[in-house]
Amino acid sequence: MKETKKPTYRKNETPVGLVLGAAGLGGVWGSIDPDESIETILYALKNGISRIDTAPAYSRSEELVGKALNQWMGARPFVSTKVGRLRGESAAESINNYETDVMKKSVAQSMELLGCKKLDLLFLHEAEKVPLVQIPEVVSFLVELKTKGLVEKIGFGGMPPPIYFEYIQQGLFDVIMGYNNLDACCINGMEADIPFLTKHNRIIYQGSPLHMGLLGNRFERYTKEKPEWMPQQAIENARITSKLANKYKLSLPSLAHRFILSLQEVDHMVLGAKNMAQLQATLNDCSKGKLEEALFNTIIGQIQ
Repeated sequence: MKETKKPTYRKNETPVGLVLGAAGLGGVWGSIDPDESIETILYALKNGISRIDTAPAYSRSEELVGKALNQWMGARPFVSTKVGRLRGESAAESINNYETDVMKKSVAQSMELLGCKKLDLLFLHEAEKVPLVQIPEVVSFLVELKTKGLVEKIGFGGMPPPIYFEYIQQGLFDVIMGYNNLDACCINGMEADIPFLTKHNRIIYQGSPLHMGLLGNRFERYTKEKPEWMPQQAIENARITSKLANKYKLSLPSLAHRFILSLQEVDHMVLGAKNMAQLQATLNDCSKGKLEEALFNTIIGQIQ
């Protein structure tokens, strides 16, 4: 059996870039104060974050990002949004439609809400849900947007199934956002996906550095009662990581964020925050930079 490749400690002097993920700020994880969400976005921009990620599916996220950008007096940040999954009021509400006319309307609405004439990056949201017969048409639609200059880059919001790999090989897609496949409790992205993407020099965003809260405020809840969708191995690995965090006198979220900052394979980390306090805590974690290489290697050596 071929041994799975392990993640590499980041020797590159260029740090992993930070992206403000605006899902929680839009309200998909529960009620929000819209004014606080706008202030949180502005706080991120004032404190050096120059990329924001949003989506129609993130409730009021695009609207609030657009309002924040309208108030922002500095250089406009790099903004990504998505297409394919329609607006939902909560993370549990999934409505997908990949018909060309529907996607055109979605992109136009996103541009209006964000107040831009050109999107920096457009992700295909949940590519695995596109019906097989529609895939060529969906890819053509995205490439056409890029050709017409309406979109600078296109990508996948979520790791795409192998059926899309030929399009990546052709250089049609620029960026891939993975989540729950390369973090401090799961490295199974190294089995095939991440090596394939790095081989073809694609830009890698890593979302959900806390593994949907398992490495954060949901650790106790999820380790006591595992969610149906979460693999048992992730739970076992999180227990190991938590013990290491305690041993090295780090909070579990701090270790998790800094683990992503230590990965050679990752270009940008998407920070999730629902409010100002959460963002400030996360930025404080990130300000400490990479983990020590010895701790990084200990984590890699103990989780499976």
